[in-house]
Amino acid sequence: MLKFFRKIRQKMLIENKFSKYLVYAIGEILLVVIGILIALQINNWNEVQKSKRKATTILKEIRSDMFKDLELIEELKPYWGREIMYFKKVLPSFNPRKEITSFAEFDTISKISYSELFGYDMPFRSNTSAYDAMIADGNSDLIINDTLYSNIQRFYTFNAPTNENLFEILRQGSSDLNYKYAPILTYKPYKNLSDLTDENLIADLNIYFESKNFYYWRTFVINQESLMDIISQIDKELK
Repeated sequence: MLKFFRKIRQKMLIENKFSKYLVYAIGEILLVVIGILIALQINNWNEVQKSKRKATTILKEIRSDMFKDLELIEELKPYWGREIMYFKKVLPSFNPRKEITSFAEFDTISKISYSELFGYDMPFRSNTSAYDAMIADGNSDLIINDTLYSNIQRFYTFNAPTNENLFEILRQGSSDLNYKYAPILTYKPYKNLSDLTDENLIADLNIYFESKNFYYWRTFVINQESLMDIISQIDKELK
């Protein structure tokens, strides 16, 4: 094409048709400029499509991680809820933030020992791999829905670390209780929680289980609601 235009230009110069050559030259420049603009437009369109595909991949991966979180919540809720409601049954003065009646086997309450309420509780830890990868790669701007990104960011930068901090507080509280009341528990063992008579121990247990109930409410109830809401937003964005 360029060779063809060059021949025409040379022919015009030879025939001394300068005015026609000038018009032709301007036209040729315009064609080149238009070609460049079209090429840039196509390149920009390709980049936009590539960004959209990448954003879709990121959202699907975050969605997958959040479904794993929901599955873990459903797995852990019964264990945490059962202990809280056992304690309430033994000490009715305990007032949990949220009733958790579906997890308690009330016919066995009389058999619940002190030690059974302080077994190892598995913490809830969010799957953050997709979010962490997005931040590390500098791809957070690919999620153009500001509300959706804000909700995702809040979950991973506030909810997730809050879960970790609350669990550490509980773990330390359990350790402190066992250390503080070791002589009582060792030399005056209680067969059942209903046998408790030490007022200080009862008061400390109330405080501990209030914290445990808050962890349950904040970690399992609130997080479950947040995760389901964000997943719903992601589904709408992916349509």
